[in-house]
Amino acid sequence: MKSLPRLVKDPQRISEKTEASESNPIVWMLLVPAWIYIFIALFRFGPIDQFFAFPFYEGAGKWYGESNVLLFRTILHKGGKIFPVIAGVGSLVLLLCSYLSLGKTLKPYRKQFTYVIVAIVTCALSVVGAKALSSSPCPWSLEIFGGNPEGAGRCFPAGQASSGFALFALFFAFLSLKFSKSPLGSAGRSLACGLILGGVVVLGLILGIGRQAQGAHFISHTVATMFFDWSICAFLYFLFFQPRVFIKKPTVVLSAGSFALAAAVYLAFFLNLPFFSKVFSALHFSFQDLTLIFALAVVLLCIMFIGVRILYFRWIMKAGILLFSLLASGALYFNYEFGTIINTEMMNNAFATDTAEASELISFSSVAEITFLTLPGLFACLFIKVKRQSWLNWLGQISLALIVGLMMLYANFQGISSLIRTEPVTRNLIAPANVLSSTYKALVKESSPSAPRVREVIDPQPSLGETHNSKKGMLFVVVVGETVRLANWGLAGYERQTTPELKARNVYAFKKTISCGTSTDISLPCMFSRVGRRNYDRDRILREESLLPVLKRAGMNVYWVDNQSGSKGVSDGITELPIDKKSVASLCRSGRCFDEALLAGLDISKILKPGEDTVIFMHQLGNHGPAYSKRYPKTFEKYTPVCEDEQLQKCSRQSIINAYDNSVLYTDHFLAGVIDWLKGMKGMDTGLLYVSDHGENLGENNLYLHGAPEFMAPSVQKEVPMILWLSNSLEERLKLDTTCFRKVLDKEASHDNLYSSLLGLLDVKSTTYDKSLDFTSQCR
Repeated sequence: MKSLPRLVKDPQRISEKTEASESNPIVWMLLVPAWIYIFIALFRFGPIDQFFAFPFYEGAGKWYGESNVLLFRTILHKGGKIFPVIAGVGSLVLLLCSYLSLGKTLKPYRKQFTYVIVAIVTCALSVVGAKALSSSPCPWSLEIFGGNPEGAGRCFPAGQASSGFALFALFFAFLSLKFSKSPLGSAGRSLACGLILGGVVVLGLILGIGRQAQGAHFISHTVATMFFDWSICAFLYFLFFQPRVFIKKPTVVLSAGSFALAAAVYLAFFLNLPFFSKVFSALHFSFQDLTLIFALAVVLLCIMFIGVRILYFRWIMKAGILLFSLLASGALYFNYEFGTIINTEMMNNAFATDTAEASELISFSSVAEITFLTLPGLFACLFIKVKRQSWLNWLGQISLALIVGLMMLYANFQGISSLIRTEPVTRNLIAPANVLSSTYKALVKESSPSAPRVREVIDPQPSLGETHNSKKGMLFVVVVGETVRLANWGLAGYERQTTPELKARNVYAFKKTISCGTSTDISLPCMFSRVGRRNYDRDRILREESLLPVLKRAGMNVYWVDNQSGSKGVSDGITELPIDKKSVASLCRSGRCFDEALLAGLDISKILKPGEDTVIFMHQLGNHGPAYSKRYPKTFEKYTPVCEDEQLQKCSRQSIINAYDNSVLYTDHFLAGVIDWLKGMKGMDTGLLYVSDHGENLGENNLYLHGAPEFMAPSVQKEVPMILWLSNSLEERLKLDTTCFRKVLDKEASHDNLYSSLLGLLDVKSTTYDKSLDFTSQCR
């Protein structure tokens, strides 16, 4: 009788074992370390590096490592270089001996000896080459450490640390040994590999920290060098011993819990670099602060783990990780490049941005960097096989993460709450939560200013004042500037005379004006609302009609001309005049027009009528960044060199300022041209009011562009220029005491003054008028 066949023990285990055998070691041993190295190389760790550098800095340009010459210079610096030499030369000697009759026992290890020599030499040459191409400065060359930043660079990666990390070659050499040929046996080989790996890491860190104590390197340089040398050694390992691994599908098999944990590490510690940079910049090197940082790291890791793991189904987890990584990568990129803080206001700006503006922020380089940051999320979707787990495991893992996170938060609650109170911006830096919550608020809780809506009438019966009984018509132009900051305005005392033409026209220039907000989306609706910035209420501002319909209802002809991304709802119910781009083709290119087209592109004969009163609102493209060099014709390029790259981090700060100042020069020219045009309007009383919507950062404290939250926005984003020009006949018509008014100019003004001041200047009677906010009232 035949024996019965053996039963299959557990089909699922056999399936999992088969899947596990498909895992490609190249992923963890080469691709992940290489990605980490490139990540550190692309995104500098300034605040984190300085946090770990200050303990070694003694002040006045002196470093702790300089005081002990024997230890740091002789033993660690010079003596450390001998380790790779010994390993390389030793391997060469053993390789040569293997060809002698006395070295027959070494013959099976010739490939290992050759590998060690090639790996160590490749690491050394690669580090030298990378340093030669690097623009990263050393600590001792930075002003914060008493150095001179001019000519600084060639300090990345860390050469001295590489003297230790190059010995990863020994680890891989032992790893390549076959059980049958190794005299150490399986356990012995594993022990040897572990000891070598630990020893190499410790040696590399000691050598790297030794140079950091001398001010020669930052901690990120040392860590990056570790991954750099590891990647080189791993690549050569596979090339020497497992070449077929390069043609295999890079598949990885993980349990659902391990998959979620790996994703949480990626999201928490890599894509939240801006968050940790802000935390490190707010703290000092001490045991207490190190404990607080550790607690924050654990809490954030638990939050990310729960956020991923709660997506129970495997395909939903993968889709979630891809979405999270894309959102967090975008937030990281824009924070690194421009210092952008993702909040509701910033998302409103993003949704209000037109195609032309968006195209200036999106370049091949930006797409490449964001794609690189998203690669782990994309890889997780395509190449990681997630093993199914029971719902009990799922619930247990989430519960454990929740308990650990809450315990860590409770144990460090005072320190964490204090940090958040003193640095509230940290709440807007946790990605992708900042993007998701801000997007929800912008789309659901706060509608766009440009969204169609029925506006609440705030004054049903405004009227024209007595001065309009004159047969002479009035023509008044209100120019809304874009991104012009007071700090670079010549009339405000800037060291460069960026407003020479306006100065020659003897305009009324306000000493300082405070904007409603730090973005067009906030400022533009606010500055023409009776609500203003003092009692800022976005819902009410968007619910009520702006000043323009009030002027129209009073009997004035009101027009809006736009050279940017729209009026944000300000011109609802008002005739908008398009720019005839064909008639001013020389001023328009690539979908954008220079601001002179605001006037040159209009058919004025169809607008102005004898004896009637007209107000034209012009919305400039102005100085909208980051492409400042595209905001003016080349004939206005007075200050050089200029930054022509939308990625401002790649330009010197002076070249950014030069491009920005040239665009201010062009705004000056445009405004002067409008004034000259108004002067030529015979038989009409004419005037012009110009005010910028908000300011701009040009690299101060590594911040660029605008849109910072109000509570942390620097003054350069809130202080803007404002000027007024009135024809002699309009001054007489208003009975303006010019001597009195010039004294008013020395007082601080704000966007709050615009609504009532324009009602006063245009002599429109309205129940919404507030005399205390009219900057001309006391002088008329």
